Amino acid sequence: MSSRGDIAPDDGQELARRLREAREFTNLSQQFVADQTGISRSAISDIERGSRRVESIELKRLSALYRMPVDYLLGNEPPADLAGAADDPTTRALARATGEMGDAEKEQVLRFALFLRNYQRPPTEES
Repeated sequence: MSSRGDIAPDDGQELARRLREAREFTNLSQQFVADQTGISRSAISDIERGSRRVESIELKRLSALYRMPVDYLLGNEPPADLAGAADDPTTRALARATGEMGDAEKEQVLRFALFLRNYQRPPTEES
């Protein structure tokens, strides 16, 4: 981010990449996403290419459909509640297992964990 608080061009491309990857991870077509969110298919395509900014309400709808936290899509750190799980044996085993992985594989594990965490939560209704 720049000193004025503006979004850097790289931030927009990163968001576009994460949105495309989230859609592909959930194995959804752009048309299905368009039908479910009310965002046109061409807008979904433009957003995923980074040639169109995503509006906040659109990001909220996409986050709910993909069952991924908005913070994750924006590239923020994982929620703090995950860091407090160091005493959990499963968490320690996951940390050991991912310790030998490359960055791309770790990103896949994180994406899957976030998907699972949000899978049981019903999508938020738009008012």
